[in-house]
Amino acid sequence: MPSHPHGSHEPPGTNGGHRDRIIDATLDCLVTHGVAGTSMRMVAEGAHVSLGSVTHHFVDKDALLSAAFQVFADRSVARFREYYEGVDSLESARRATVHMLTDSAASRRGTILGSELYTLSLRRPRHRMVLVQWTHRCRKVIREHFDAETTYLLDAFYEGVLLHRSMHLGEYPDESIALAVQRLTPPASYLGRG
Repeated sequence: MPSHPHGSHEPPGTNGGHRDRIIDATLDCLVTHGVAGTSMRMVAEGAHVSLGSVTHHFVDKDALLSAAFQVFADRSVARFREYYEGVDSLESARRATVHMLTDSAASRRGTILGSELYTLSLRRPRHRMVLVQWTHRCRKVIREHFDAETTYLLDAFYEGVLLHRSMHLGEYPDESIALAVQRLTPPASYLGRG
């Protein structure tokens, strides 16, 4: 999803570095101030670039938000995939899933950014594609190891645990999460190696 008004590729040199700094500053602002409280001027200050540099790369705030959330999603999917590296049995797939759930729930930054993306997608549907693609890409990782029905259940469990644990809406010790994963992943649901 290109966000640069002149295309999706940056020329080599300073501009690519500026764009990366602007994206990182945007994500920092979103964590601290949310979508509503983030402005392009605030992002420029956080990235230590001029406001003109921000508007050179991103035609408006919507383009900036879309690009920032796309980077967040890309990084999230890459981390998601790392949890499942080396999985070669049902038990290792279950351990990877538990690790993914407990780590994700412990990430305040990730929870805030994910929640902001969900809220933005509900209010402004043009941003929903980033959310939809992010969800499908994460499910695709799980789907390499579990059948479709189990993948949907694990994804729903992920969303619930993430919010409930981060908001302290109940007791979710690692042992309970592991037990839930075991119950959600009967042997017949495992599709991977081993």
